[in-house]
Amino acid sequence: MTPSIPIHPDEQLEDLGIAGLQILQSPHYFKFNIDAVLLAWFAASAVHPSSKVVDLGTGTGILPLLLHGRTGVRHIDALELQPVVADMAARSVAINHLTDVIHIHCGDLRQPGTAFHASAYDAVISNPPFLPVGHGGVNPDDALAIARHEITCTLEDIARFARTMLKDRGKLFLVHRADRLTDIAVTLRAHGLELKRLRAVHPRPDKPANLVLCEAMKKGRPGLTIAPPLTIYREDGRYSDTVNTIYGTDAPRACRPRKKS
Repeated sequence: MTPSIPIHPDEQLEDLGIAGLQILQSPHYFKFNIDAVLLAWFAASAVHPSSKVVDLGTGTGILPLLLHGRTGVRHIDALELQPVVADMAARSVAINHLTDVIHIHCGDLRQPGTAFHASAYDAVISNPPFLPVGHGGVNPDDALAIARHEITCTLEDIARFARTMLKDRGKLFLVHRADRLTDIAVTLRAHGLELKRLRAVHPRPDKPANLVLCEAMKKGRPGLTIAPPLTIYREDGRYSDTVNTIYGTDAPRACRPRKKS
């Protein structure tokens, strides 16, 4: 019999709407949003069951769960700096009986340790902090500040990790702010990572893009494909057809909480 997985009083178990997967969430820590859903969808076309993937700053494990649900990938290492959040991710993985597939590591991507091997990964994925330190107000809650500002994870840190850990022609997938696209392209190229595919995300048809989905290749040749724009909402405020299609498999919704041990 599988041991019961503890769920704390402030935690909620949410159904991800894909492959029966569920995830623990807490109001005290950064909760996943549409950014992660879009990134998993964007990266899925390049990830296969035999791929070896690493997720940087996994939070409560949303990207590994969604990516496994979409692709059936059988090996994902997920790195999270904050011990409490890493513990939530590990329990989410255990609840889904995926401990042989998704491996949660508590540590710093700037010093990842011996669990990660150079030139071993087919793909690196990350939904990193969007704001440089000094831009915008920093949340007084340390956990939320780390999730939103580049306090412990910068673009430079991600590029350095990807350059080291990816196989030649391995791919890095990011979701980031559109107004930082120049920073992204310059930083990645400086580390031997060439932007190969880009999709701009617009909140509405008449609004500028506020997010970009980026695919870069280690030792890739110059040459960028810009995919058609992705619009989140129609003019009337309803989700676009594309987002409805994505959320048809990924839409999070509340489910009945499991018994707490």
